[in-house]
Amino acid sequence: MQAPSHPASGPSLFFCGLSAVLLYGISGGIRSDIGILLEPLREATGLSYGGLSFAIAVLQLSFGLSQPFWGLLAARRSHRFVLLSGVGLFLLGLLGLSLFRSLWGLVLTLGLCLGCGAGAISFGLLLETVIFAVGPQKGALISGFINAAAGLGSTFFSPLLLSRLSLVGGIPTVSVVLSLIMIGTLPFLFYLTQPLKRMVLQEKGPVPEASFGLLLQGALKRPEFRYLLGAFTTCGFHMALIEAHLFSQLLSYGLQRPRAAHAFAAYGLSTVIAALISGYLSGHVSKNRLLTIYYGFRAGLTAIYLFFLPKTFLSALFFCIGLGMSGGATVTPTSGIVTERFPLAQSAALVGLLFLGHQLGAFLSAFLGGITVAATGSYQGIWGIDIVFCLLASYLSAKILPHQQGK
Repeated sequence: MQAPSHPASGPSLFFCGLSAVLLYGISGGIRSDIGILLEPLREATGLSYGGLSFAIAVLQLSFGLSQPFWGLLAARRSHRFVLLSGVGLFLLGLLGLSLFRSLWGLVLTLGLCLGCGAGAISFGLLLETVIFAVGPQKGALISGFINAAAGLGSTFFSPLLLSRLSLVGGIPTVSVVLSLIMIGTLPFLFYLTQPLKRMVLQEKGPVPEASFGLLLQGALKRPEFRYLLGAFTTCGFHMALIEAHLFSQLLSYGLQRPRAAHAFAAYGLSTVIAALISGYLSGHVSKNRLLTIYYGFRAGLTAIYLFFLPKTFLSALFFCIGLGMSGGATVTPTSGIVTERFPLAQSAALVGLLFLGHQLGAFLSAFLGGITVAATGSYQGIWGIDIVFCLLASYLSAKILPHQQGK
């Protein structure tokens, strides 16, 4: 299946982009900020920090595990079907927050339902939907805004919603308000998938039938995909430390909850700026070179904050902004390497495979981080492991050969 030769233009281009940005911004923002609810959930349920960290680790894992399968399902059914399924599962996960107080109830709702729902509303699938709706060139332009949307969502949900609602109305209020916001995305979902539906009906040729195993086998034969997978897996380890543990870590340093939320919001805002800048740079600088720099920067920044800076609000703000500038930058060049070197019809599933590795790293980080902090009372050890992984990711990215057009 090829991208449309006569893509949407004018208002259609704008509203397709807006719809994708809202869908990813809301789902990604909620998922990224879920760690802020650790303390309120612990107070409401009486569960341990390690147990709740395990539920969030399952969320990270199911988010990644589900993405390749959602991508294949979209090729066989429709993008609308997958996105609607994602919203439905997301709602079940959110509503379950106020209904369950047991660990396994939260693993089922917060972990599996919300994680798989977020996996359906993923960057790769939305990017493929937009490319088929408006064409590859305009889709590439919008990709930077889609990537930035999760950071923008995090900026909104962190201080203005999750933190304050968890203090004022408790978990039930959080559950209801976030569910209503997700329901509000449905008109945009239907608009985004309408042009795609019309285009697909006009396409000639069958949708490629590929199993998960065959897709993975074919991708792993390519060295650039193996390097991307290794680097992006360590990226997931790094990002889950931020999403699951950083807020609680800042509180442990003596920061007041509002100040910690503001630092976390600065992280989200800087991911937006970084995603837009990285989207521009990806069209002008070698993508593997960008990834090499981004991952190396993460390692240096983390070492400086952990071992050399005093733990004040200003240093936390500096750390969060730096994390956001590097954290929001990797998705666009990573997905760009996939879309320029592999068939477009496989892009959602292949980017989903990368996010599978990403979330395997995230699962390990969220779970291992909870165990380590509970056992030692310190975050130093888990961040030390992260520094090593970031350096490894920088090395693997440097090994990816620059793309040559036509090859």
